[in-house]
Amino acid sequence: MKTYTIRLDNQFFELLENLSKKTRSPKSLVVKKALLLYKREIEKQEMLKNLLESAKELAEDPQNLKDIEELEGTISDGIS
Repeated sequence: MKTYTIRLDNQFFELLENLSKKTRSPKSLVVKKALLLYKREIEKQEMLKNLLESAKELAEDPQNLKDIEELEGTISDGIS
């Protein structure tokens, strides 16, 4: 395990202390959980950005819309 020292202004220091007391967890665990939540949020934002870019690319190419319509037709034809 590594040790890392950070400087916090009073507001964040008090927040860390309060969360640590409230959850009865060591401050290091509070920081770890906060980092994991932040990482997850960044990953969600990246996924959403990629999804929106893909949707935009699909919408810009008329052939893609034709392909989608053809696929939708095969879904309703009753063949499994």
